[in-house]
Amino acid sequence: MRPGPPPALRVEQTLYGFAQPLAGARILLSDSGLLAEALMPAAVLGAFCALFATVSNDTPGWLGWLGAFYKIFALLAPLPSLVFANHYARLGAMVRWRLGFGACGPREMPMGMLIGRLIRQALIVAVGVIPFALVPRILPGIGPWLSNIVVAAWGIHWVVADAFDDAQVLRPGETVRASVARDHAAPSPWFVRLLDRAAEKLPIIGRPLHKFARLCDRLAMDSRGEIHLMEQNKFISVGFALSTAALMATPILNLFFRPVILAASSHLLGYLEVSEVETPTSALAK
Repeated sequence: MRPGPPPALRVEQTLYGFAQPLAGARILLSDSGLLAEALMPAAVLGAFCALFATVSNDTPGWLGWLGAFYKIFALLAPLPSLVFANHYARLGAMVRWRLGFGACGPREMPMGMLIGRLIRQALIVAVGVIPFALVPRILPGIGPWLSNIVVAAWGIHWVVADAFDDAQVLRPGETVRASVARDHAAPSPWFVRLLDRAAEKLPIIGRPLHKFARLCDRLAMDSRGEIHLMEQNKFISVGFALSTAALMATPILNLFFRPVILAASSHLLGYLEVSEVETPTSALAK
């Protein structure tokens, strides 16, 4: 039985978003098949690291072996996001199906497309925040502090966008190309629109700022659909961001939390998409 749809009140929606990781854990723990699929990437990586530690460790005793194991495990922890991307896509589709959201297919992509998306996301996360982080620094005293808050919020924003992207599925009869095109056709992200508005009011740096906005728009094109959904459901997204960022920021353990977040975002997106089909507005406006 699926946990339930979003509530109507804004405070309740924030709490609902915050509780989604608990819903994700409940979904996986209640289905042994989903749980096995969720743990598979961590198990494969753990087995490889155990083999590597056994072969390469020169320090006698368990402490030396554990040190070698966790060293290589921490080094390779980011790899499953790319190597197991299609496995996570299949897991997301399975969660949707088991929760009763209807027929769908996994959005599996060729490795070249996955690498391109990974590079674009890394670049937008790295450079897109620069104008927003520089502006607060002109303030005396609290400038650096405010700038650090902006950078942290920017990172959390992309954690949620990435979680929503992982949970995307193919609709019946839809191809991967059509699904990607649907994302690209979504409105430009809020930060691109904000940069464009600032460029119109700043005569000296307006032109380069407008070009920077166009660059950010191209780099963020893979996440347009997810960011648009976040904008439509702001309070749910804020709650989801707070709990998700806390889990995904935990070194090494974030590999185990990733399938929990995937199940949570699959559950959340399933209800938000149903809400948009039933009404012309987002869950926030109900």
